[in-house]
Amino acid sequence: MEYTTENWELMVLEVSKRFKVTADFDFMLFLIGIQELGQGMKPYERQVKMDLINLGKCTLLSSEGYLKTTGRDQEGWPQFEEVKRLQSLTPSFMNHLLKKAAFEYLKIQLQ
Repeated sequence: MEYTTENWELMVLEVSKRFKVTADFDFMLFLIGIQELGQGMKPYERQVKMDLINLGKCTLLSSEGYLKTTGRDQEGWPQFEEVKRLQSLTPSFMNHLLKKAAFEYLKIQLQ
């Protein structure tokens, strides 16, 4: 299955059913962050949820060659550094890039 708007919407629907939520793009990024942190689904404080969404974004940008992983901090969180300039990306292109990368990531993880 390749990335299209229709296939993205089908994946969001599948995630919504699987997790019994109304999933949106931030929820998809949150799931990726949880997967990458490796601590599983549990209650998280608001700030940690935001950090997990950011981790999801960084993971996807890493898969697209914009960031690279440099290790983990003392708390076990992955650390990244910029490889390609992110500021040169328009917001609409960044959104498209992240959705496409999230689709590819979740396609593998949801099997």
